[in-house]
This record gives sequence, structure tokens and C-alpha cells, in this order.
Amino acid sequence: MVRSMFAGVAGLRAHQSKMDVIGNNIANVNTWGFKAGSMSFKDAMYQNSSSGSGGNTETGGIGAVNANQVGYGVTTGAITYDFSTGSMAPSANGLDCMIDGTGFFIVGPMLGSPLSLSGEDAVKSSGLYLSRVGKFKVDPNGYLTDDSGNYVYGFGYDQNTQKYDTATLIPLQLPTKAALASQATKQNGEQVTKALADLNAAKSAYNTQNAKYAAAKDTYILAQKDYDKIRVDEGIESQETLVKKYKQEMTDAYDAWQEDRTDEDLRDKYYTASNAYEKANYDLIIKNSKLQAPKALDKYTTAELDKYYKDYNDALKLYRETVEKPDSAPYIALKEDLDKKMADWETVQNNLSALEDSSPLGKRDSAKLKVDTESAKLSAASVAVDKAQAALAAAQKTSSKTEQDNSKADDSLGEFSSYKIQQDGTIVGTTSGAVTMIIGKIALGSVQNTGGLEKDSGYYYTPGASAGNVSVFEAGGSEGRIMGNYLEMAKVDLATEMTDMITTQRGFQANSKIITVTDQMLEELVNMKR
Repeated sequence: MVRSMFAGVAGLRAHQSKMDVIGNNIANVNTWGFKAGSMSFKDAMYQNSSSGSGGNTETGGIGAVNANQVGYGVTTGAITYDFSTGSMAPSANGLDCMIDGTGFFIVGPMLGSPLSLSGEDAVKSSGLYLSRVGKFKVDPNGYLTDDSGNYVYGFGYDQNTQKYDTATLIPLQLPTKAALASQATKQNGEQVTKALADLNAAKSAYNTQNAKYAAAKDTYILAQKDYDKIRVDEGIESQETLVKKYKQEMTDAYDAWQEDRTDEDLRDKYYTASNAYEKANYDLIIKNSKLQAPKALDKYTTAELDKYYKDYNDALKLYRETVEKPDSAPYIALKEDLDKKMADWETVQNNLSALEDSSPLGKRDSAKLKVDTESAKLSAASVAVDKAQAALAAAQKTSSKTEQDNSKADDSLGEFSSYKIQQDGTIVGTTSGAVTMIIGKIALGSVQNTGGLEKDSGYYYTPGASAGNVSVFEAGGSEGRIMGNYLEMAKVDLATEMTDMITTQRGFQANSKIITVTDQMLEELVNMKR
């Protein structure tokens, strides 16, 4: 009977431990990089009240009998942590970063010498920590540290060879003013060289474009000359004057007739003027077709063109001479014939008025458009030359000033106005003078068994006995990329934690009932003799 009390006590202890894990998860719901824990139970030891037997199949034998076991409650099975990547929280600090992957930052106290990575378990035996929180800053000594003061380890960068030393880990530190001055001189020299190359390229582009513009103008002049010759040969200008004259006469005749529509002489004068205008305009269309639609004109003979107008004019004359009686069959027939002849004549005019790309007018307009296009490009090329000249002058001026300032550079720490951490862990600093310089590269650690990591205060991890080897990698690969201007949020699901809290509370209550009931049973046993 006492065993049930032991089981109840074990249950209370186990559920209290699980409640401790849940409480810790909820308490750290806003802790950067926190990984929520999860506790599982396992049943405790058992006592056999009777042993089992295999059974006997001989005559008189009995079958197998199972053992009878009584348990002594529950105990902690395992406490594991979710090391998957948490959500991203934006940050305005250029040195804040997070790992999008399974790797860890390597941080810790200052070591006596660079940590060689040639041996096995170099990080594990160095006393350095692993961390998922990239909340970094630069301390007064120029070292990159986290907010607890631990140095951030990574790969050093040789400014001369422009290569990283990936064989050793060192605390990342800002370069000196002398190194910055050397970098500024180099960058300014490169800027002058680039600006000079850009100016030469802009001048070359201008010269090339100027030649294209001249060629386009020559093509346009020839196209315009051919166009003008046809206009002169065909007498188009005089025909246009004639059309304008006849159009005015037609308009005047129509206005006079409108003042007295009963005067047949005025009406006939209008008809005569209208016919003269239409014939002159038709002739102008034919003449212009040699400029804009020569292929369409070649499909008609002169006789065919004259016939289209004659048929229309005859039908119109006959229609006008007939008394308008809409109900009469002759009138309807004349109207239908006139509409057909007018449609045929208008079709010819439309065909001869359509602009063909290969026509003298089409070639001239295309050449003019080409001139305008090349002229605009030439103007742009000229502006590019002016900008390149200004950029070269500015680069030369900056380079000269930098050389003067560099004479004052010493071995004190350089000063940067902003920082940027790239996805491969490279830290790039920018000075107030817009000089950029690589400071180093943040290294990432990889653990064979993350479950073997042991948590330390201040969001740090130390590799336990079961963690395996800690390998060091450059970011951007399978271990994850580093996201600058972001921090990793806690990996805590409040809904799950609240649900687990409820079930844990009920489990605790049920185990307390076991103790209460067992106590009552013991009380009954003691009180059997009164």
C-alpha cells in the first residue's frame, strides 16, 4: 500500500519538473535566440510480486504464467530542446545578425594565441562558447563582442593578399588608422583609374554615336532629295494649289446656293465647282501615290483610273438630273448605282493614299525618325561625357585630399560610421569618408549532436560529452547563412506551452489524490482495532 504513495510522490516530482521546464520556456518567450525545452516522462523501477514461468507441456504440466510487477511511479525521461531557426526580427543596428540555419556563433574570453583548427575538438577544448544570438557591438579596444562582453571569433582578413585565414580562429578586431589610410589610398586610386576609363569609354561612345548621327543625316538628305524630285516632276505643288483654289470655289458656290436654294443656276454652279474639286483632288491623290504608294499605283493602268472617276461622275450626274422621288423604282436604281460607283472610286483613293514603308515618303519619314533618334542618343552621349569628366575631377580631388590626410594616420584603431554583415559572415565597415574595408569574417560552429549541448547562463551553450565534435565553417553553406540587420526570436510556441501547462497541472492534481487516498487507506488500517 505504501508503494502507491511512493508512486504519487514520484509523480508529483516529475510533474513539478515538467512545470519548471514550461515556466522557463514562458519566462524566456522574448529572449533572443532562446530554444524551448520539452520534457518527457518514463516509468520508474518495478518490483516483481511473483515471477513468471515458461510453462510445461509434459503430462500433468501447466502453461506459462506471466510475472506480476508493481511499479514505483515515474521519473524524468529526457529534456530536449528545439534547435530549429526562430522567426526573424528586423534590427536597425548594422552589427546585429542571426543565423538562418543550424550553425552557432563562436564566442568566449580572450585566448592567449590564435586557435588552430588543425586538431580535433579544437573548439571543444578551448573553453569557448556557442551562441545563437548575434547581438554584437565594438568595444573600446576595437574588438567585436556580444552584449555580455564575450569576444566574437572568426577568420582574419589579410588586406594585402585579400584572403581569409580559415586555418585559425581569432577575436575579430577593427583595423588601424594606418591600414584604413592605405585602403583609402588604394580605393581612391582605383576610383581615379575607373573614372578615367569611364571618361575614355564615354568619349569613344560619343564619337561612335556622332558617326551614326552623320550617317543618318546623309541618308535623310538623299531620301528628301528623292522625295522633292518626284514632287517637282509630278507638279504636285501646283496641283495642291489648284485643289485649294477649286475647294474655295466649291465652298463659295455652295454658300451662294444656300442663300437661295430655288435658284437652279446657283445649284448648277455648285455642281460644276464640286466636280472640278473632286477631279483635281483625285488627280492629286494619283500624283501623291508615286510618293507614298507606288506599289498600289502599279496595280492600275491610267485608263482604269480614269474609268473609276468617269463611272462615278456619270452616275452622279445622272442622279442629280433625276427628280428626287424616293418611292419611284428608277430613283432607287440610280441611287444604288451611284453608291456602288462611289464605293469603287473611294476604294481606289484609299488604296492610293495608304503609306508604304518602301515608298519615297516612307523612306524619308523613316530617315527623319532615325535622325531624331540618333540626335537624342548623341545628346545623351554628350551628357555622359560631361558627367564622366566631372566624376574624374571629383575622384582626383578626393585622392589628393586623402593623400594629405593619410600622412597623419597612426596605429590607433580605425573609426567606422556604419557596418554591414554579409550572408557569408563578412563584416564590411564604412568610414565617414565612404571608404569601405573588410574587417573579417564571422565563423560558424557545427555540432554533431545538438541534443548534447548544455545550456549556460546568458544564452550560451557548452558542448557536453555526447555533443560530438564541433566543426568550424564559413557561413553561406549547409550550416546556414548570416542575415544582417536581423535578430532571431525565441523558439517558443505559447499556445503549446499553455496547453502543456494545463495537462501538467491536472497530472499534478491526480498524483496528489493518490497520496490523499493512500493516506486514507492507511488511516483505516490503523483504526481497525479500536
